[in-house]
Amino acid sequence: MKVLSFFVFLIVLSSASLTALAQEADDNTDFMHFDKMVMRFEGTDAHVTVTYDLDTFARMYVLAFGTRHLESSFENIFSEYEEAEVIQIGYDTAVIDLKDVSRLSDSYYLHDGRDLGTHIDSLDVIYPDGTAKTLTSVTRTPNIFYVKK
Repeated sequence: MKVLSFFVFLIVLSSASLTALAQEADDNTDFMHFDKMVMRFEGTDAHVTVTYDLDTFARMYVLAFGTRHLESSFENIFSEYEEAEVIQIGYDTAVIDLKDVSRLSDSYYLHDGRDLGTHIDSLDVIYPDGTAKTLTSVTRTPNIFYVKK
């Protein structure tokens, strides 16, 4: 019985610790390293896939309790986007939809760069025609334009 009580206490302590860590990590996600972000533009919207690594403690927590506490980290990263919706969070990948991130001007869509609130090792921007541009060591999305189809 003492062993079971110890494990319950450890789980409660771990749960509280990661929740507090996630809330403190508004601008600094120490428990999470962002390897790659792929931004695929379509009309005024963008579909984003983020690949990340978790530190050992965070990985154990996610394995035990799931990924729902990581959602706030992604909401913080995309806080400058008015309509960011976290679609899916996995153990090393997240999918986010960004609505109305570009505006139509004549026959072009214009996307104004925005701060991401963290450091991303690599950003792949994929235009609607399939061409891509890769940026390294980014903290904000670039200013871009693409042709309306």
